[in-house]
Amino acid sequence: MNLLTLYKKEATKSGTPVLVMALVSGIFQGLILGIITNAASEGSEDLAYFKYLGLFAVSFAIAILGKHYALTESTRLAEIMIKNIRMRISDKIRNSELLFLENIGKSEVYTLITQNTNLISESVVLIINACQAGIVLVCCLFYIAYLSQLSFLITLAAIFAGIFTFMMHQNSIDSELRQTTIKETQFFDMLYNILDGFKELKINRNKSDEYFSNVKKVADETEALKIQTGFRFVIEIMFSQVFFYILIAVIVFLLPKFNYMEGDLVIKVTTAVLFIIGPANQLVTAIPLVSRANIAVENIYSLENRLDKASKPYQAKGVVPVSKFDSFKKIEFKDIKFSYLDNNNNPLFSLGPLNMDVSSGEIIFIVGGNGSGKSSFMKLVTGLYYPVSGQILLDGTPIDGVTYPAYRELFSVIFSDFHLFDKLYGFVNIDENRVSYLLKTMQLEKKTELIDKGFTNINLSTGQRKRLAMIVAMLENRSICVFDEWAADQDPIFREFFYKTLLQEMKKEGKTVIAVSHDDRYFHMADRIIKMEYGQFV
Repeated sequence: MNLLTLYKKEATKSGTPVLVMALVSGIFQGLILGIITNAASEGSEDLAYFKYLGLFAVSFAIAILGKHYALTESTRLAEIMIKNIRMRISDKIRNSELLFLENIGKSEVYTLITQNTNLISESVVLIINACQAGIVLVCCLFYIAYLSQLSFLITLAAIFAGIFTFMMHQNSIDSELRQTTIKETQFFDMLYNILDGFKELKINRNKSDEYFSNVKKVADETEALKIQTGFRFVIEIMFSQVFFYILIAVIVFLLPKFNYMEGDLVIKVTTAVLFIIGPANQLVTAIPLVSRANIAVENIYSLENRLDKASKPYQAKGVVPVSKFDSFKKIEFKDIKFSYLDNNNNPLFSLGPLNMDVSSGEIIFIVGGNGSGKSSFMKLVTGLYYPVSGQILLDGTPIDGVTYPAYRELFSVIFSDFHLFDKLYGFVNIDENRVSYLLKTMQLEKKTELIDKGFTNINLSTGQRKRLAMIVAMLENRSICVFDEWAADQDPIFREFFYKTLLQEMKKEGKTVIAVSHDDRYFHMADRIIKMEYGQFV
């Protein structure tokens, strides 16, 4: 997978005009060499002077304008492709499966979508510039061949020697670049852990120091890989310069010595070789960028393929999914099983077989110790996890790939690790009076307000954020409300309000409530209590 593949797959418009203008610009840059050398050899006669000056001006203008067009249009083309890739992968992420995203981790996704796409974006201009340099190089080779076939063959041999040196190292470089990507992802993952676990590290110096030593180890390994890869690129650059300086020495000192070239021809060929050095250096210095960009393309498409593979088993094939369930009477969970697997597909923790019925309008509390499987069961209930066996029935209708999207629409959820969006996304008509009433009820009217569907402030305490999330859940007005220890971060007043008032109001409205709870003093407020231990109902 490389940049050419990226262009073939992602380009929304033809890149032919860019290539044509790059070719034209490169050819006229090469012509400038012939114009300069011929102008210098013919002296300063007025006729020749103005002729070559005019040719130089025209060639220079065409070369600059062509280069400007090629670079600006290639930048535009690249940014369109990058945007399309980001949007497509972002869309696939939002339509992927929770378990896959939990396993892959945020840092890898961020690295691939941001760092890798930025690398491709930044490389385009330099790569197009290098392509033009290659065209100039070819033009100069033709000019050298016109001047001296022997010089052309020697120059060609030097270039092929440089290409051979590059090819010898390229596989090792690509392998090291892949390892570097893996290490950088690991480093970013550890950095996220520092941010997420800041409180725990702050109050435990030994833990903080040991963890940071591991971060340093990964950083050192990344540094070593980058230095090693950088050294290989340096060797390639140095070899290219050595080859050209040896080439100049051969042309200037050896060929005249053996009467293969005359003085005037030596000057012209030497000038051509010196003219080549600039484009050649541009090509050589672009090689590391092309290598990194190729690996970046490979990484991006690898992520996309993994997203497709993870979602494929659950896609409804050839059937239009059910759009919506308006209501329900009973949901049945029959012999539901689920397992977390390690990299070798060995079960780490399993739930089930679980059997449970949920009737419309019920309040059900799920209780149990930490690690008993309550949160995992809630993800099964809401359709965020798929059971490996067993069946979910909604009024007798099996929930499968066709019905899962509509089934999920029955739920409003607040998990313990909930995310609070800054706007009421997905709402068409918002009753502002109800929003004001709910903000006042939750004692948040002085903390935030709703303007143009957006909350003016979400930088609140955990308990206040949960109350704001509750407002959003109530505005969604779904048939089933799922709360994972919502009251855990509330003060005694709001905890009592949740159990004695809020849940009872939801019940009166005909809503079904499934809540994870540890508040045994309020267990009597539930219609049923289901206890879990080690992934089982007890």
